Amino acid sequence: MQTRRFLAAAAAALALAASFQAAAAWPEKPIRFVVPWPAGGSSDAAARLVAKHLGDRLKQPVLIDNKAGASGNIGTGDVARAAPDGYTLLLSSGPFSINPSLYRTLPFDTLKDFVPVAQIANTPSVLVVYPGTPARSMQEFVALAHDPSKPLAVATPGNGSAQHLALELLRKKAGLSINHIPYKGGAPAVTDVLGGQVSAMMSGFPEVAPHIKAGKLRALAVTTEGRSSFLPDVPALTELKLADAGSAGWNGIHVPAKTPPEIVARLHDEVNAVLEMPEVKEQLAALGFEVRRTSQKDFATFVTQQIVRWKQAVELSGARID
Repeated sequence: MQTRRFLAAAAAALALAASFQAAAAWPEKPIRFVVPWPAGGSSDAAARLVAKHLGDRLKQPVLIDNKAGASGNIGTGDVARAAPDGYTLLLSSGPFSINPSLYRTLPFDTLKDFVPVAQIANTPSVLVVYPGTPARSMQEFVALAHDPSKPLAVATPGNGSAQHLALELLRKKAGLSINHIPYKGGAPAVTDVLGGQVSAMMSGFPEVAPHIKAGKLRALAVTTEGRSSFLPDVPALTELKLADAGSAGWNGIHVPAKTPPEIVARLHDEVNAVLEMPEVKEQLAALGFEVRRTSQKDFATFVTQQIVRWKQAVELSGARID
């Protein structure tokens, strides 16, 4: 019996020593950074920017692997199944905290199968209208959307998106009469609003930023807790008492559960060092993102709070995906 215990203890000690050695040597090969969205979008561009500078600091390439589909679940599931060795990263974002409530079943557990590393940035959602829409302010929009016989058509990037859920919270808070028009992505929705086929849209800021700047769309309100630095003249819904709390799109990095804590800590420090670089802040801002540097603990708390918040919004909207 004692011999067996000794052998078990020795095996555990050897495994622990091997783990420490692997963590100390990390990284020894290229790192895969899974982006669960198609190439070419704003989140993909942000991930590529961070990956380039992170690779420079780690002296190993950080290679983007786009695995899109099922509102981010395909790529997220791929990372959940990956070896917890520090060589697979996930670009997490809003759907990471929404999908546990939106989908009846998921092939992973958002809280148990991942470890939060670092938050990257936030971006507001913004309510925009076609310039021909007779609403030049949020107050006028609310008045326009109060006639039950003429519900106002409002587009979003899709059922269950953060923008859809923000719109549902606004609908309830202000008692609006709205006909929600879900699209398969932000780009086609923006195209129809620009053409006047749809009166308004709740959109992620990066998708509509150039059109707001060009005067082709009018921004009425943002969803953040206070005014956004990107649109300082546009009021926040919280400021107008049209939302109980602010919300924003976000991007961060998660790794598979059981990744050695030494590697997670190193990754956290290196990502935050990248986010301190003036050129990175400038380029992320150009994409519509505001850098958000936090501790691992604060990022974990943030994600948990997001899951709770969006669960309530999903229940309110009635949006479910089998």
